Amino acid sequence: MSDTLGRVSFLDGFPDKDRMRAEEFERDECMEELATLCDSRPEVFDRMGTTARIGLGYYENDKKNAAAHGVDVTKESN
Repeated sequence: MSDTLGRVSFLDGFPDKDRMRAEEFERDECMEELATLCDSRPEVFDRMGTTARIGLGYYENDKKNAAAHGVDVTKESN
């Protein structure tokens, strides 16, 4: 069944998942501060929990994707 569903196309074409994620991006000041900490004091950042580091990685990837799709990532409210 999944093979059949994999071959189905949407009425208006395949969804642009990167574009949809870019439109949903919201600037998070806590993540921005964490990114600043990572750059300014990497020894402190290395001692932080894995969850915070993974979360920052996802946030930075989403931010790059949003910027690539023309979303203003410098504003606090999108």
